[in-house]
This record gives sequence, structure tokens and C-alpha cells, in this order.
Amino acid sequence: MKRLILSVIAMCLVWGASARIELPKVLGSNMVLQQNSEVNLWGKAAANKKVVVTVSWSKDKVQTTADSDGKWAVKVATPKGSYDPQTITISDGEAVVLDNVLIGDVWVTSGQSNMEMPVKGFGRQPVEHSYDYILSAAKDANRIRMFTVKKARSYGEDKEDCEGGEWQCSSPESVANMSATSYFFAATLKDAVDFPIGLITANWGGTRVESWMPLDALKEVVTPEQYEKKQTIHNIKPSELYCAMIAPIRNFTAKGFLWYQGCSNLGDNDHYDTMMARMVQQWREDWGDSENKMPFYYVMITPYTYSGSNQIAYPRFVECQIRALSKIPNSGMAATTDVGEEKCIHPAQKLEVGQRLAALAMAQTYGMKGFEPKGAQMESYKIEGGKVKVKMTNAADGLSPWYGEPVVGFEIAGADKTFVPAQATISANNEVTVWSDDVKEPVAVRYSFRNFRPGNLKNMYGVPAVPFRTDNWNDVM
Repeated sequence: MKRLILSVIAMCLVWGASARIELPKVLGSNMVLQQNSEVNLWGKAAANKKVVVTVSWSKDKVQTTADSDGKWAVKVATPKGSYDPQTITISDGEAVVLDNVLIGDVWVTSGQSNMEMPVKGFGRQPVEHSYDYILSAAKDANRIRMFTVKKARSYGEDKEDCEGGEWQCSSPESVANMSATSYFFAATLKDAVDFPIGLITANWGGTRVESWMPLDALKEVVTPEQYEKKQTIHNIKPSELYCAMIAPIRNFTAKGFLWYQGCSNLGDNDHYDTMMARMVQQWREDWGDSENKMPFYYVMITPYTYSGSNQIAYPRFVECQIRALSKIPNSGMAATTDVGEEKCIHPAQKLEVGQRLAALAMAQTYGMKGFEPKGAQMESYKIEGGKVKVKMTNAADGLSPWYGEPVVGFEIAGADKTFVPAQATISANNEVTVWSDDVKEPVAVRYSFRNFRPGNLKNMYGVPAVPFRTDNWNDVM
């Protein structure tokens, strides 16, 4: 019996010495690797074992030696993106083969429930055009690949690997369950750039920006009092999602980021923009980007009743999101003034959101021209003859509606600070003239400056103007 036990122990030791390569879940068959890059590959092997990586697109082999804990990492050069499936073999004596790998651009997407909302929608909350995209998904099996990070939490301690997830090819089932905003972004972009798009998405509904950044970074941008409050204000604490869902994927070489979050931070108007900018800085550092080369595109939260349709918490938060543009280099915001729903915080029009994010990327990242991806914003205003003339930016080709259709969504006030609905017309020089017969001497103008106040001012490409005001009366509604 003693001899048998010793034999079993010896066999276990031999097996352990030649342990098979272990890879993080985000590295696998069907994945997309970032093109024209030195991409990271990493994992575990037997301690002090030589690890050899071979790839089908190159005759060169890359090798390294695992450390005493079995950890190893290499960089592999990738070519220009294409639809040709590739193979990666990683061996420490026993090979692990990753097949059906594509080379293209990888985008990391994250946020709360409006980014999480799948193409098939939530219960009793559909997504427009979902059926068309689900039924036709298989045609993009070699164009769009997706990885969804499984939800997990870790307070202040970075996890080495995701709790779950695997790379999936575009198919009716995988697309139905994929983040709608992310998928519609990829579905729009892949036709414009003509190479594969990989999506890595990490989302959790109802979460705050603090959850998606490490504690040290948060402490840099909030007061001690704010920091203490943020430990108890939400059931998910600061850093928990960063540590468990972002840290495990930060070695995966990527092109850029998409972000759709903010509703849970409504009211943090004095520091949300600073927190988000610090989060972006952290993510770029994590991905090895010290020069702000990785674009960061985010979605303006949509109109919704929130604490009351006539309140102004929503547009005040949008002002904060606009300020973030100047604090985050190489960024852009997709306007959504026209897609909100008064009674549902999850708008069905995710296709428009994904398209607008893709348009930002096409213009700012890929250098395409011929359209304006950004929402019109107020540049300046002047008061003349009882009317207010507002000059708009991001509308070089003009504004709409045109030819007699009324412009709606404007309000105007005099010195008494009482806002009333206003009339508005568009002139050829990107000005909007606003007035009301009930306000003879106007002082201030607002556009869509309520939690839910539909407006129809857009640029000539259908991108809506963002909410704005000429006053700073935070106590006036």
C-alpha cells in the first residue's frame, strides 16, 4: 500500500511539472486581436518552464520562460486586419491551440444598464430593429466577434482573471444577448472600415462611475468627506467593478473605449466630470497608453422623467458631461436628446446611439469626412430687438428643421426668471432666433432644458442639438 501511495504522489508531481498552459478567459478561440500592434499574450505554465508561441501569420516564434509562480507574458506583432482566420499555438511542452482568430480593431465598452441592455431588450422594454439584426447576424460571423465579461465584484483587490466569458462569433443567439449599443456600433463601423471588429464589454446596471475606477484614483479627485460618503451611498462600493471586471482585461491590446453611464450619478454635477476624466486616465494607463492615443467616446444620458419631467436635474448633468469633453483628450460625446422616453429609462432606439458612436469613431479616429458626427451646441448668443439670436457649432452644413416646420423645445424668460414656451426660426448662418410675444425684454433662453422636454433642433445629418441654456439659474425651473 505504501508503494502504491508513493507511486501516485510521483505521478502527480510529474503531471504538475508538465502542467498544461492556462490562459485568461479573455484569450481564446474566435477572438479578435488588435491589428498593426504588439499585442499582449499571457497566462500560466509550469514554473520556470519555457513557453513558445507560434502564429499562423508569421514564421517567427516568440518564446519566454515562466517565472517561479508559472506566470508568463509575451508580445506578438500583428499584421493589417483581414477576414482570414488565423491560429495561435502556445506550448510549454503541451500545446494549446487557439483557432478562428481574426485580426482587426478591438473596442472595450462599459457602463451601466443602457450599455448592458442586450439587442433582444429587457423584459417589456424592446430594442428597435432588434429582429432584423438578430436574424441577419450570421452574415457577420467573420466581421464581428464579442466577449462579455461576467459580472463580479472585488473591493480594492485586482483580480487576475474574469469570473467567466468567452469569445463568440456573430450569430442570432450571441447577438440577441450582446450589448445593443456595442453591437450596433460594430455593425455600423465594420462596413465603413472593412475589417473585423472585436468587442469586449463589461457592464452592470445601476452602477456609479466610482465603481469602475480604483480607490487611489478616486481619492485624488474627491474630498475626504465625499470619499467616505461614496463607501455607503450604493450597494456596490467604489473600485469593486474595476477590480473584478476591468483589471482582468486590461492586458488585452485594444483600439479604444466606449462608455454609456451616468444616470446613477445624477446630481454629482460638481465632480462627475472630474471623476470620469480620472477614470479614463487610469484606463489608458492600464492599457499602456501614455499619449492619449486610445479614443474615448461616450453617450450623453437620455431625457427621462427622473424626479419629474419639468425638473432640471437631467440637463444640468448633461452640462457636466459636456464639460468632460475638455478634460478628456481624444474624446467625443454622442448626443441623444431625441431618443429619450419619458416613462422608461432604457430607450428603445439603441441603433441610433450605436450609429452616433460609430460616426464619432469614423470621423475622429479613422479620419473619414463628409458628415458631422457631433450634436450642435450653443457657441454664443446676443439679444436684439426683443429676440435672442443663438449661434450654434457642429452645424457647418446647416440646421434643421427647415422650410416652415416649427422649431420646438425652446423657452425664454425675462428679468423675472419665469420661463415660457418660445417660438424659434433658423437662419442660414447657423443661428436660431428665439422669441415670445409674452416676453418683451428677454434675458435668457433654454433649449430642451427639462428632464423631459422634446426638441427637434438637429444638424443636417440628423444629430440632435444638446440641451443648453444662456443663464446660470440653478434654482429656477
